[in-house]
Amino acid sequence: MATMIKLQLPSAAFGFQSVQSLPGLAGLHLDTQFGLVLIDPKKSLYVVRSDQPVGDLDARRRLSPEIIGIYGDVRISST
Repeated sequence: MATMIKLQLPSAAFGFQSVQSLPGLAGLHLDTQFGLVLIDPKKSLYVVRSDQPVGDLDARRRLSPEIIGIYGDVRISST
């Protein structure tokens, strides 16, 4: 299962490469096709997507104050 990582970035000048170099995300495979997605412009909230399990990322959260949430990205389909 993929993982969504919610970030609060200090400025809009942050790009995908800047996010990849954050201490909590450095060396982690982030989905380049998904990219860096703005979800709340007023609060400067963004998400990125990784293929790492949620449990593996929990310790990384303490390394970067920009990481404010880690969630499973569950696929939803019609039945």
